[in-house]
Amino acid sequence: MLTRPRRLAVTILAAACLLTGCQPATTPTPTPAPSWTCTPEAGGEQFSCSQHQYDDMVAKDKLYAEAEAVYRKFFAENSRIYRAGGIDEPTATLLETTTGQYLRDSMTLYRSLRNTQTKVVGGDIKLVSLLRLPGVSSGGSLVALRACIDTTSAEIRAPGEKPEAGYIGIEQLFFARVEQQMKIQSSMWQEVEAC
Repeated sequence: MLTRPRRLAVTILAAACLLTGCQPATTPTPTPAPSWTCTPEAGGEQFSCSQHQYDDMVAKDKLYAEAEAVYRKFFAENSRIYRAGGIDEPTATLLETTTGQYLRDSMTLYRSLRNTQTKVVGGDIKLVSLLRLPGVSSGGSLVALRACIDTTSAEIRAPGEKPEAGYIGIEQLFFARVEQQMKIQSSMWQEVEAC
């Protein structure tokens, strides 16, 4: 026969075993593996990708966004200069948004407008589209964009000459980082029938 202290110990042990057996087993909730979704650089259907691919996509998107902001700032200044009839020296905005051959070519054109007193009048100078050009590079550029500009509602006028109709043009623009700032470094221009 069990003595009272032993009977008490057995009862406590049995109760502990029962309580332990009644508790649900805790199994750790599996943590889902992280998944990333990427969009192709040129746009299109999203796809599952690795973290490395996702990080590359985010970095490239930032470059394109920066290039687009630079071009839109340049475009506004370019339009203003065309309507003013050119300039002799680069403005602060031109120095902030352009570099190298692109700046030199722009200044040659602006000085020519000033010398001939030619300007764009009336109508609109419209940026119809601005698209990414994945995989296109020139002179070590980081990204490239394609702009379509429509000035058909405006006229190009010079003193003593018949006004010329505006045009539609496509410009492939190449961007580089110069002193930690994104700038347009070069381009290719083509007049076209439509955007």
